[in-house]
Amino acid sequence: MNKRVLTGVGAGMTATVAGVGGLYMYQSEGDSHEEPKTLTTSISQLFQQSKNKVLLTKSSTGEEWNRAWGRYKLSHQDKTSDEWGIPDFSKNQGSYDALPEFQDACTSRHSLEIESTEDINYKRVEDWCTRPKKIAELLGDEEGIELIPETGADSDWTSSWGKYRESQKASNGSSYKETDDWGISSWKEDKDKETLSNGFKSKCLDNSKQDIDKGSEDKLYQQVKSWCTRIKV
Repeated sequence: MNKRVLTGVGAGMTATVAGVGGLYMYQSEGDSHEEPKTLTTSISQLFQQSKNKVLLTKSSTGEEWNRAWGRYKLSHQDKTSDEWGIPDFSKNQGSYDALPEFQDACTSRHSLEIESTEDINYKRVEDWCTRPKKIAELLGDEEGIELIPETGADSDWTSSWGKYRESQKASNGSSYKETDDWGISSWKEDKDKETLSNGFKSKCLDNSKQDIDKGSEDKLYQQVKSWCTRIKV
């Protein structure tokens, strides 16, 4: 059985996989009439398991698409043709805005059935048609904890502020560092106060929106997880 890489979406998508509808595994024993079992999964389903990437869709922001388009162009720098056969690619290499044809080439591959994340089509989509997960999205995958809501959780925020202050103590254990890890603008005024620092809360909320390429191993992710979450209610 032979499998060919998907090419030319936008100029006409062609894809073949072994057998009809995907790769199949037949039972070597038992009933010979038993239905074959598929071994393929769509790219979109595989990305649901991704630890740090999200597929771009038609509802993604223009800037997210523009960054993806930039990566695609960079991969084909100094070339007159491109792997996916985007119409008029060579004429639009100087364009900052993502071409609609490029967006179509990405989204049309979401339903492509492949064998695993090692498939070249998965790799291409991962490189050119995704964005990093945001910290808030990664926290959504965690068991038992959640990001503290912006409103209606004053006691949780105050408790987290206490954790942050504790983590910023100087080596003598009794005073606080002159400069804190997150560079909170009101740190010098707030560090000795038990009441919630609005500067700290704002930092938590801002940092939760940051893109994280490294997934849950990222230092900022670990900090937000430690200082800006509560037990899931």
